[in-house]
Amino acid sequence: MKFAHLADTHLGYRQFGLIERENDCYEVFEKIIDKIIEEEVDFVIHSGDLFETARPTPKALLNFQKGLLKLRGAGIPMYAIAGNHDVVMRQGSIPPHVIFKKLGLKVISKINPTYMVGDILIAGIQYHPSSHDKVLKSKLSELSKKAANHEKSILVLHQGIDKYFSPQYELEIGDIPDNFNYYALGHIHKYVNEDFGNGKLVYPGSTEIWRSNEVSDYRKNGKGFVIVDMDGPKPVVKRVKVDIQREFIDR
Repeated sequence: MKFAHLADTHLGYRQFGLIERENDCYEVFEKIIDKIIEEEVDFVIHSGDLFETARPTPKALLNFQKGLLKLRGAGIPMYAIAGNHDVVMRQGSIPPHVIFKKLGLKVISKINPTYMVGDILIAGIQYHPSSHDKVLKSKLSELSKKAANHEKSILVLHQGIDKYFSPQYELEIGDIPDNFNYYALGHIHKYVNEDFGNGKLVYPGSTEIWRSNEVSDYRKNGKGFVIVDMDGPKPVVKRVKVDIQREFIDR
């Protein structure tokens, strides 16, 4: 079984106040959806910051709906958590993701923290700020106990980890349970792919250049997503690069 993992699409982001840059994000997202369908994956995981804001514009919502319907037509479900850009940090708030439940989007949330795809457990937690670290660590412990009952499992998070995102992080690397097979991370816009525990820990990075300080990583690793094959004893990760719309020049 194989799946696609992407994150930080930030649909609706208008860099430099330019509508052209907003459209660039939509065009890259469409390219990624088409490539995912070409790869004939079994499902998709989106690890947060689907939208630029918790109140996305109709244009952002429609562009996501277009991609989701393409996946649905190909028989490919998407599982998604909310990132820090997707949620209003107040009690009782819900992410815009819930609008698309009837179109087949599987929202990983407090209500539904786990799903089963065949024999693979998908477990996740939406973004928690560092001020809620005790709650976050407690939930991670609960999900780790559930993963212990499954041969294969995926942990989905949208958090900064000290090893990769210092000094603005919510978790230390030692806080991450080590009994999952794949760690589908979001929040950091650079590409990270490392061994962790018995599996792989991956930040696929953002799908477009969100800030100018991402240009160096883009030149090294490109922008895009990953394809993960779960059939072997350890996940096999393949980087899929997607051309962005414009050249960025450092001065």
